[in-house]
Amino acid sequence: MPGRKGRLGRSLWVLVGVATTAAGHAEDRLAATAAIDLRLVHSTSPTSFQNGGDGALRFDSAHDGLRLGRAYVAARWRLADEWTLHGVLDAYGDHDRNALDSSEFWLAYRPFPAGPVRWQLRAGAFYLPASLENRGPGWSSVYTLTPSAINSWLGEELRTIGAEVEARWLAAPSGLPGDVSVIGAAYGWNDPAGVLIAARGFALTDRPSTLFGGLGRPPIGFYHEIDRRPGYYGGLAFHGRNGLELRALRYDNRADPGAATDAGGGAWLTRFTSFGARWEPRGPWTLIAQYLAGDTTIGSDAQPANQYVMRFHAAFALASFEWRRNRLTARYDDFHTRQTSGFYGPHGDEAGRGWTLGASHELTDDWQVAAEWIRLQSVFPPRADVSGIPARTDTQVQLAVRYRLRLER
Repeated sequence: MPGRKGRLGRSLWVLVGVATTAAGHAEDRLAATAAIDLRLVHSTSPTSFQNGGDGALRFDSAHDGLRLGRAYVAARWRLADEWTLHGVLDAYGDHDRNALDSSEFWLAYRPFPAGPVRWQLRAGAFYLPASLENRGPGWSSVYTLTPSAINSWLGEELRTIGAEVEARWLAAPSGLPGDVSVIGAAYGWNDPAGVLIAARGFALTDRPSTLFGGLGRPPIGFYHEIDRRPGYYGGLAFHGRNGLELRALRYDNRADPGAATDAGGGAWLTRFTSFGARWEPRGPWTLIAQYLAGDTTIGSDAQPANQYVMRFHAAFALASFEWRRNRLTARYDDFHTRQTSGFYGPHGDEAGRGWTLGASHELTDDWQVAAEWIRLQSVFPPRADVSGIPARTDTQVQLAVRYRLRLER
């Protein structure tokens, strides 16, 4: 494990060297957002996954009260006209390996378009470009405190550690009704992706993993290169003039499900397809819908009878109403997993649905208060081995106070 983490760390430091070279003698320009999020939480959930249990919410009845939601610094350093360095530092105050860690660190090259196509290349560690909710600083949701089950999972297990290229046909010079993008990436260090959804199922949580830490107690790390086989994703996006955005993406980490580490961890072959739409018509409304379906497998292909195979799908619909400094949001989540083969435990045939209601108010440009209520119903047979209760209805209520400081130089 230390060797793989060391290689990942060295790869990110290479970006620092490239960034320094790209800066040259250009005038630096730094923009940063620093924020702290304190919460008063009441939860009826049993012990959460983050605290060593199998709960499907971030907080539980033994770990509620006054809590640190998150403290972070998200910075963007403009090195030159076409080069930008992005980085995010996070602190959550829980049981992770590191009190302070990074969730993103990447370098972008975006030349000025010479025609109807604008290109962008970025390299480093960044979130999969599939979320239509998490569009705030540091990949935070601007609608609710807790993102959907889909985007909770994308933040927990997946990070692109590699390179991505995007070609965007601009609407005006192309005569199109909106911008059209084609995107593709190659990456490594994500072979364990799939272990959490198989072991715990879907969840509603705003606690993503960090690059050098993990999740749970003891922490599970997700960013290891086990089989030396790069993964890929490819997608299409449409950004219309009428406020409509469409996204489709295919993900395949190309892991060898028979590969394992000396410490006992293995590679999970994880593949899925995601479709999403966001519509922001003129006025106060935002409407979002997303669907994701795929499968994850571990165990040698030479012994298919001993493979563990789980199929999964999830969807959500969100409506948000914003006026002046206020926002109200409602979201419905639906998710399922189905174990088609396996060699241990009860089948992970999960069925769940949840309602999330959120409200927020901007007191000033720097201060915000937000409230959220979640009701989550789920059945997941493997919970019987941990808590003896496979079917549950959990609720979580949060009141948050957020302070944000924006800096530019």
